[in-house]
Amino acid sequence: MNRQAISNPEATQIAVQITCNGRVQGIGLRPAVARWAQKLGLAGSICNTSAGVKLHVEGPAPLVQRFEEGLEAHLPVEAVLETRECQAVEYEGMSSFQIQERDEVGLLRTAVPSDQALCQACLEEIFDPDDLRFQYPFNSCTDCGPRYSLIKAMPYERRQTGMAEFDMCEACAAEYESATDRRFHAQTIACPDCGPQVWGADSQGNTVSSGQTAIESAAQALARGQIVGLRGLGGYQLLVDARSDAAVQILRRLKHRPSKPLAVMVRSLAEAQRLAIVDNVEAGELSSAVAPIVLLSARQESGLSRELNAGLQTLGVMLPTTPLHALLLDQCRFPLVVTSANRKGSPIPFQSKAIEAEIREGAEVWLEHDRPIQRPIDDSVVRVMAGRCITIRLARGLAPLSLPVKSDESLMATGGQQKSAFALCNGQQAILGPHIGELDHVAACERYLGQLEALKQLYNVSPAGLVCDQHPDYFTTQWAERENIPLELVQHHHAHIAAGMLEQGWLERRVLGVAFDGTGWGEDQTIWGGEFLLATVREYERVGRLLPFALPGGEQAIREPWRIAVTLLTDAVGDQAAYQLEIEQAQVATLLKIAQSRRLSPLTSSAGRLFDGVASLILGCRLSGFEGQPAMLLEATCDAAESGAYDFPIQEGDLRELDWRPAVRQIWEDRLQGVEPGRMAMRFHRGLARGIALFCASYVELPVVLGGGVFQNRRLVELVAAEIRQNGQELGLPGRIPPNDGGLAAGQLAIALARRERKETNRCA
Repeated sequence: MNRQAISNPEATQIAVQITCNGRVQGIGLRPAVARWAQKLGLAGSICNTSAGVKLHVEGPAPLVQRFEEGLEAHLPVEAVLETRECQAVEYEGMSSFQIQERDEVGLLRTAVPSDQALCQACLEEIFDPDDLRFQYPFNSCTDCGPRYSLIKAMPYERRQTGMAEFDMCEACAAEYESATDRRFHAQTIACPDCGPQVWGADSQGNTVSSGQTAIESAAQALARGQIVGLRGLGGYQLLVDARSDAAVQILRRLKHRPSKPLAVMVRSLAEAQRLAIVDNVEAGELSSAVAPIVLLSARQESGLSRELNAGLQTLGVMLPTTPLHALLLDQCRFPLVVTSANRKGSPIPFQSKAIEAEIREGAEVWLEHDRPIQRPIDDSVVRVMAGRCITIRLARGLAPLSLPVKSDESLMATGGQQKSAFALCNGQQAILGPHIGELDHVAACERYLGQLEALKQLYNVSPAGLVCDQHPDYFTTQWAERENIPLELVQHHHAHIAAGMLEQGWLERRVLGVAFDGTGWGEDQTIWGGEFLLATVREYERVGRLLPFALPGGEQAIREPWRIAVTLLTDAVGDQAAYQLEIEQAQVATLLKIAQSRRLSPLTSSAGRLFDGVASLILGCRLSGFEGQPAMLLEATCDAAESGAYDFPIQEGDLRELDWRPAVRQIWEDRLQGVEPGRMAMRFHRGLARGIALFCASYVELPVVLGGGVFQNRRLVELVAAEIRQNGQELGLPGRIPPNDGGLAAGQLAIALARRERKETNRCA
């Protein structure tokens, strides 16, 4: 340090205080700032606070000015400054620059750091026999390691994380204090001598091995085709050999997950490229600090089990998220299925005692460790569409997600029933919480409420109001109604569009929203799902929809899409065509009677259900193994070389309707002529995209926002994007906020805050 510069009485000595807010904690920002200050020979201090980071810097005026001008260039790449406040303060005559800790209470203004995947430097260390952390499964530094999943409270300091129970050894303490070390003030620093440990256990929980031996034993079990359980960063996982049909089938039976796709983890980007087609954007996502599951186009001759994604052309792939995964993959040398250690409908377990007995006994070996998991979290899932990375599941590495809304209101939005996630505003910042899952089982509802309470405490939220969906049967709606807190109900599809407006920074604009999903409760108490909305963030007008059709048997039609196929074909072609389907005539006759009853067969404008019915017509899908499966199979079937399109004309009226009947007639004619399913699937996608664009062209002066789970379909999104851009319209595609119900709470929160702001403005006026 340039001590002479600090104490030089001939230079004008000044001091400034800088407060930075945003993504500034848990990413190595304090060490980076300290190094910059020390390089210039300046004194002062920096600390994490509930407002972000606060630094005091003093020394000769020219050097302090240079420090300020170069500050942002010397911050970590992951840093995001939302605000930066600077003011002159009293010169204190400090002799060095120090990183400090501060106890502070109050509303949390800064972002909670998200978990960071294993970095390249730490990866190299665990495979270096000469390194202190050779084969250490909990290696980390300022650039990687657990954050959100480990935090007890903010500001982010070791003593307020699960690492507090691990005292640093002399070697780790020396690195922690050294400004030239990569682990300078790395809060998760540890080594084999002082940090968490891994061990192997049998299905009864008995310890059978430890350390690297446990990892080797687990790899041997995987090579034998057995299931291995692993305590991951955010919860327990189940692993099997991704090449083995038998192993994957056993895993599916254990999880009660007969058909939903399973993701694989591979050692490197090069290995991912051997299994799937990876473009530059996808490669960037795979290699990022988020390290999400990326949905890729699978290669035909990958050597992977066809049981992973039967009938689909996509493959979920991720790189090692922790050193433990990397060490295990190194022993195996083959791709692994990595999935949560739960059965369908249950949340990911993060405590050993919460693992169901059937799951516990189904795994040959369990890799356990003693690093606490304070906050359970799943793996994030993303998909690149139209050159843009779109979040499908907001979780590890992405959540909590800061939302760009400003309000002094304290408010909480509850989200929906499927892919549930909540959002909250504490009067200083707003966030969208991590994915929790479907709320159809008691365990999931309990996890939802537990996570809600935990984040209320973390962000110090005492909500003055709640926001929920209008659907009366949602768990989130029923819970909100019981809370005895002022409650605002928001229409489902308006929330989808508001989430998209929030993503684009269009909250002050009027847009045409296209909200296509499976189910949403409409203002008229019917099932919506194919909506065109003229919307601002505060209100909307429904100006169009898909032509409604019946759902024979209600929810049963979702599980049995052949029922929808019969309805569509009957409406478009006639009863006789329905009797020509590969379905018993008695079943068709019964269904046609049921379809006459609105009580037994509610009407819907759902685009998701239209996809189900068309998939049944083209592919013969009788049953749906999970939400969206028929639509995913239809997308996978598309022949990209097909340039034709079915017709989706617009029926004029008080409420304009996109008419699917001509398309269904054309599908039926093509079926009778033996046209290949791939060509029909592509004609349907292209025709629907053109129909959407045709409707949007009536509002060419407005930007278009896409929202709802149907827009997880890459084929449809890219066709719609191409068509709308030919109109010359602005198009807002989804991004970090999921387009599905996982982003619903973000839209609910934005709507409620905007409405409250208007009420307050009117009251003051």
